[in-house]
Formats: sequence, structure tokens, C-alpha cells
Amino acid sequence: MTRLFLSGSGFAPMLGQISGLILLLGLPLTAACAPGSKVTGTEPTVTMAQMEACTMKIDFSDAAAVAPWQIVNDGVMGGLSQGTRYHEDDFMVFRGTINTNGGGFSSLRRRMQPGDLNGANGMAMRVRSDGRGYTLTFRTSERWRGRAVSYQADIPATMPGEWSEVFLSFTDMRTSIFGRTVRAAPFDPSDVREMGVILADGVDGDFRLDLANLACRGASPQPV
Repeated sequence: MTRLFLSGSGFAPMLGQISGLILLLGLPLTAACAPGSKVTGTEPTVTMAQMEACTMKIDFSDAAAVAPWQIVNDGVMGGLSQGTRYHEDDFMVFRGTINTNGGGFSSLRRRMQPGDLNGANGMAMRVRSDGRGYTLTFRTSERWRGRAVSYQADIPATMPGEWSEVFLSFTDMRTSIFGRTVRAAPFDPSDVREMGVILADGVDGDFRLDLANLACRGASPQPV
């Protein structure tokens, strides 16, 4: 068996040739060539979409940013809840009344283009809440028995009436259809087609959530 020994200045050019061959063959290039690194058969391949920095930010100080958001209430299920959204000062107001005699929810939704959240692993928001349990929702191309799956993460509780910065991670998101938990593929931020906020906490009465801005985030939470 022939053994090849590389040392000194001859190692770097050879390593570059090997790396080029790997890329030419379409194989994943990992950090396995680095001294002390470990190679396993389950190492995830990083896609170009994941490597891109997410730059999406929605600033509601601009009244035009409110227009794409549409209200969807439980009337679609025969419910009686009411909701509206509008621009006030430099933020968007989402308010209404929940009636649990029916569907028991009110929501905000806006369309997204696949790729808008490339590279994101969470969402940062500046909000002023009334203390109720709001949820951030997303829809992708994922379907369960022909229906769109809702990926959900609870907006962290904040002090009622005070502005707060919160961060929602995209890890361990719940998956459901009409409130029923279903099994679905892991959440893929690069495939998001719709984003929204829903209140369905099972409590009758008025609600109000103010949103100043929201932005996708990458490896770590940052203030918005």
C-alpha cells in the first residue's frame, strides 16, 4: 500500500486541490479538514439559504406598513369575536373583543414571499401588551391532509401597558390546524408564505396589542 505524506509548504496547495475536487463533485464541504475537528455521518449540510443573513424588518412608524396586514376572525368558523388593526402615532394597533361562544379567536395576517426569512432562526419584536397570551404564527408550503399547517410560537409575556423587546426562537415550534396539533416537517423559515399574530386564549373580553416593529434575527437575539 502506498502512503502519502504531506508536510511543510506542500500541504496547503494539496488541501486546496482536494477542496476544489470536493466542490466539483457536489459533495458537502465541512470543517473536517481542520485539526482537532470531528467527522460524523449525521453532520448537517448548511444550505446557501441558511448562510444568508436575514434582513427583513417591518417598521410600523410608517403607516404604509400596516396595509398588508389583514384581520381574520373566528367568523370563518361561525364565531362572534371581533378584531381590527390601524396605525396610531408610530405603531400598529391590533385590538378587538374575544367571544368564546364559537371559534374564540382574532388574528392578524400578512402574505410573505418565500425567501423573506432566509437565514433566520427567530423573530425580534417591540410590543406593548395587555398581558394576554398572543401567538406568532407562520405558514409554509407544508400541508397535512390538504390543509396548510400553522407553525406557532408564543409571544413572551410582558408587563401590561409597557413597551418591551422580545425574541421568539424558531426552535421547537408547535404545529397545528384549527387548533388541533398535527405532525409536520420541521419549520423552514426560507419557505414562509404567511406570517401572523393570533389571540386564542379562551378568555372573553376586550384585547389590545401594540406593535412598533418586528425583524428576523440570525444566530442570536438583538434589540430591534
